[in-house]
Amino acid sequence: MVALILRTMSNEPNGEVAIEREVELMASPEQIWERITDSSMISEWMGGDVEIEPRPGGRITFSPEGGPGVWGTVEEVVQHERIQWSWRTDDGQPSLIEFELSPAEDGTIVIVRETLLPWRISGPDGFTEWPEASAWSSNALNAA
Repeated sequence: MVALILRTMSNEPNGEVAIEREVELMASPEQIWERITDSSMISEWMGGDVEIEPRPGGRITFSPEGGPGVWGTVEEVVQHERIQWSWRTDDGQPSLIEFELSPAEDGTIVIVRETLLPWRISGPDGFTEWPEASAWSSNALNAA
């Protein structure tokens, strides 16, 4: 079973946007947990070099083959059940990554969710939140 869901949590322009994938794997939560939290194992399936410290406040970095590096912080860890981190590229949109593991009859249900996070830039009136920051910068460029 594999499902891919793109959901917007709100009709407002700054509503939460997330991509969610769900799959049932023929492995125990402990086996899958090791694949998610061991740097060498996660690097194998993510297609680049990953360094992860699977503890709250730990660092995570990802150097994909042919793409910009990503860096972030592990936010939450519930052993063999859930791990969450936030990360971003130097010039990209930050996101929150969540892996949730639940035992199933023949293995484990894995839900992977990526949620775009708001970000702020400083401007003439203080801080501006995304997506207003994008509109502000576009207007500034058009006026120049």
